[in-house]
Amino acid sequence: MKRMLVFVAIAVFGIFSSANAQQLSAEKILQNVKANFDAVKDYTANITGKVSMERLKVPKMSLKLYFKQPNKFKTESTGTSFIPRNILDLNPGDLLLKFDASLMGTEEAEGKILYKIRLITKPEKKKQVRESFIWVDKTHWTITRLEAYPIEGRKIEVLIESMVIDGKYILPSKISAKFDFEQNIDSLAEKIYSPQRIPRKGSAELIYSDYQINTGLSDEFFEKKKEPKE
Repeated sequence: MKRMLVFVAIAVFGIFSSANAQQLSAEKILQNVKANFDAVKDYTANITGKVSMERLKVPKMSLKLYFKQPNKFKTESTGTSFIPRNILDLNPGDLLLKFDASLMGTEEAEGKILYKIRLITKPEKKKQVRESFIWVDKTHWTITRLEAYPIEGRKIEVLIESMVIDGKYILPSKISAKFDFEQNIDSLAEKIYSPQRIPRKGSAELIYSDYQINTGLSDEFFEKKKEPKE
């Protein structure tokens, strides 16, 4: 009888451990992030932002952003709009398609437990493999931080604050980004482009407001209008 109880206890522990390990896998975490974001079919938001780039003067900006699943973006602005696209189009749905993910562990920040995930771009011909990292908040399954290395010597760090809308949708309220480029005298980029042409450091801050969610934006709305022939 005792042996039977021990066997049952071991079996239950094994099942629990297996389920817990599955829950903590990078793929499962990213699936949770995607499921959370999939609730938003489309949205419209106002964005105010400021961008500071070395050797560039960029005025404060105000624009309207339109998004529709899976990856349609459109912006409208009355003035100059200089915002790196890779800040706006961080789509959780693309992560499992474009990257091989591995869980690096957990970290604590501001009283929250964050999963740190390493992302490696899937192999493609004539494209160099790149590495990046994201941190996911388990409370709402949102990405709170991103570190990416898009080209040699370049580093992008993005911090994302989110808000709950209508008690069920979770979308960014503020995005802060920093760009850095370390000079390497042996870099091919340094030999092709003069140092005066490459902004080495910069930052951007975007504030989101006035969300309108799931209003039924059409695909045609995102199509570029053809210029009339003269």
